[in-house]
Amino acid sequence: MADFGFTEAHEILRNEIRSFARKELAPEAKKRAKLNHIPRDVAKKVAALGLTGMNLPAEYGGQQADWVSLGVATEELAKVDMAASILPMCSIVPCLMLMDGPLALQKELIPKIIKYDKIVCFGLTEPGCGSDALAIQTKAVRDGDYYIINGEKTSITRATQAEAILVIAKTDPKAGAKGITCFYVPYDLPGVSTSRFEDTGWKPFERGSVTFDNVRVPVEYRVGDEGRAFYNTMNKFDWTRSMLGLQALGAAQASLDEAIAYARERVAFGQPIAKFEGVSFKLSHDATLITAARLLAYKALWLRDHGLPHTKEAAMTKYWCPEVALRVIHDCLLTHGHNGFSEELPFEQRLRDVIGHEMGDGSAEVQKTIITRELFGKEYVAYS
Repeated sequence: MADFGFTEAHEILRNEIRSFARKELAPEAKKRAKLNHIPRDVAKKVAALGLTGMNLPAEYGGQQADWVSLGVATEELAKVDMAASILPMCSIVPCLMLMDGPLALQKELIPKIIKYDKIVCFGLTEPGCGSDALAIQTKAVRDGDYYIINGEKTSITRATQAEAILVIAKTDPKAGAKGITCFYVPYDLPGVSTSRFEDTGWKPFERGSVTFDNVRVPVEYRVGDEGRAFYNTMNKFDWTRSMLGLQALGAAQASLDEAIAYARERVAFGQPIAKFEGVSFKLSHDATLITAARLLAYKALWLRDHGLPHTKEAAMTKYWCPEVALRVIHDCLLTHGHNGFSEELPFEQRLRDVIGHEMGDGSAEVQKTIITRELFGKEYVAYS
């Protein structure tokens, strides 16, 4: 078995992204965090580095990479700009889904998505179900050369910023997992409407709803065979869970670095507060938590790169990394005292953003159910 660790290429990439983030993203990152969209020119800059096409075919503008490299890039972006760190994942996910679809659709859409000339969101969650994907109610009924889609998708990232959506719908309600199909649905089709949520965090990548009222979708916009979407979708989630974990840890690491620098300089009772164990031990403990959580996240990606099972590790990463990040950022806020509680410093924004990571791609309880299944066997899971 190959050694687990970062290669020279990973470290070169890390330094490249770190330099880019500090130069191109840091100056306006605080201002962008308050917007309800991410400026297209920022997305274009990230795309120009090739980050939005990692692990996608070169003929479409992608580049060969491993999943650890994507994790490295994601973490470094998140240290400076949380919204920018989500850009690679939000382009790669729809592109991977489209790789299951017609060749004509791939050639038309994937190059545009990679370059951020087109935004396509992904719709699975509904008002009555989130992690219970089999409970979706959105239906697609075949009508000659069309499918008629009715239903609503909610908590959709970039719902109102996108120009189209990949919709997961039931084509055979009686077939369970084998009755779920994916469709590409442009927003300019009659019957599609969107609305935006006013969230407490993750504002640039706003959530919203997309509603379908007798939307007629051409058969050629079906992504993959009927009944295959559930399996194709579930296969995509393990790596996204690791990316969400690394995004949260990136924000936590930035906060810890700032708190350590502050503790060295802030003087109380005649000496830097770093000399007080109540401060230094707490931050030392936080550093340990981040290091352990980061190793778990990269181990999950390393396992994926080597074709080894990693569902359990990805689920562990998804539930634990946001928990670690919340604790660390909170500690760093308190280390800065009353200044840390101000909007002038980034901790309040990071806390609100990381709370969103606790929910995306499944709650901690759902992840623990997955871990239980992997450890004990599916017959020991409380539900099926």
